[in-house]
Amino acid sequence: MDNSCPKYDIQKIFSGYKPSKPNAYAQINGGPLASCIKGIVYLYQLEEGVYVKAYITGIPSINNQTSSFHGFHIHEVGDCSIEDKNNPFTSAKSHYNSTNTEHPMHAGDLPPILSANGIGILSVFTNRFTVDEVIGKSFILHEGYDDFTSQPAGNSGKRWACGVIHYY
Repeated sequence: MDNSCPKYDIQKIFSGYKPSKPNAYAQINGGPLASCIKGIVYLYQLEEGVYVKAYITGIPSINNQTSSFHGFHIHEVGDCSIEDKNNPFTSAKSHYNSTNTEHPMHAGDLPPILSANGIGILSVFTNRFTVDEVIGKSFILHEGYDDFTSQPAGNSGKRWACGVIHYY
């Protein structure tokens, strides 16, 4: 037996997880470039980090593909206003980056969402922020996938949908 492996108590780590009682949420709505998008994101504060669950529907297909990846990030400002129909949600500013690190290590960098037949589901655990730190910020779903390289934000393309994070 390898004694060098850390010991995790899964029941303890997820003891704060109550599926029906998230600590925060964001209602996701598509903008003028993808108006059919609707969704919900739940955030659960756990002892070791934050569990994020996202359910999004109405994601358009790209190049007639039934499956595609889309960048999904927390942005600095909780403002989902549409000032420019060709470039919506710019008021949300850039990725939430409390430690001033390069992409893809920002606190707001999350894995891309894979959509299949217009439906995207994401389940991820992160220790890059607490729920309290992201209240009032926003989730943005992008047109394209995050390349995990381009600075400062991964070249994910247009902003298709937005939702402000609120306490539950």
